[in-house]
Amino acid sequence: MITTISRTHVPNLPSPERLLAFRDRLDADGFVIIPGFLDPATTRELRSHIDALAGPVRRADEPAPRRLHDLRHPLPGRIMGELVTPEHLLLARTLVDGDELRLTEQVLIRTDPMPEAGGPSGWHIDFAFHPRHLSARPRQTYIQMVHALSTVESGGGAVMVVPGSHHLMAAAAARLATGSERFDAENQAAFKAEVTRAAAVDTSRGIEIHPCDGDLILFHPMCLHSASRNTRREARYVLFMSFFDVSATYLHDHLRREKYRDRFPESLHEQLPSDLRGLLEH
Repeated sequence: MITTISRTHVPNLPSPERLLAFRDRLDADGFVIIPGFLDPATTRELRSHIDALAGPVRRADEPAPRRLHDLRHPLPGRIMGELVTPEHLLLARTLVDGDELRLTEQVLIRTDPMPEAGGPSGWHIDFAFHPRHLSARPRQTYIQMVHALSTVESGGGAVMVVPGSHHLMAAAAARLATGSERFDAENQAAFKAEVTRAAAVDTSRGIEIHPCDGDLILFHPMCLHSASRNTRREARYVLFMSFFDVSATYLHDHLRREKYRDRFPESLHEQLPSDLRGLLEH
């Protein structure tokens, strides 16, 4: 049984049949949009929370120490615990075909208006997996949940992707793997760069993703993507969150070496009920 943390924020989860259809589209294209996942009150509260942490939005013609605010744990705020909802956990279980979940991360991002020209700021993949990780059940990968906290129009700091590029990345990983495969998580950065070079994805096929406020983008970590510069007058807001199954030892070992999940604050532990605190365990 899933414990209710807070019913202040209740995501709009599709029916089981539609959810499986979204998963199939994700597998095919490397990304998919679930419309209207978060309600306007929730996205408004999250925008206010980001502004409180990052400071006021600056116009493109105003001096600013940074235009991209990438806020990672330890993050304060009751809402960070409230957003670990039963609907998110059910969605994560469906995506990874697993029940022993761990929270990978929560990231708040605000992209302020920029004086530079638009376009991608750097094509990359988030993680390079071997074919056996992709085919395993439970899946030994994770799926990024990108919550749009504002409507994104062309030139407004959209995520850019090359649809289907995760298939090329997986094929490149298969060609590069030795007979025994390389499982050393310490080599992840080098292997990721090697896979990206070998896949030779044509970035001219890249497109912008234009979600509406409250939409949820599901995103494959091996899909080639880039942030883009915000040439609009309004800031762009997003919440990243993802989960993995404990069977994903390759990923888990890498995260432990990086101590990436060591940064969850005590406040987040306290906000979760006792039966969900395992989400934060190693």
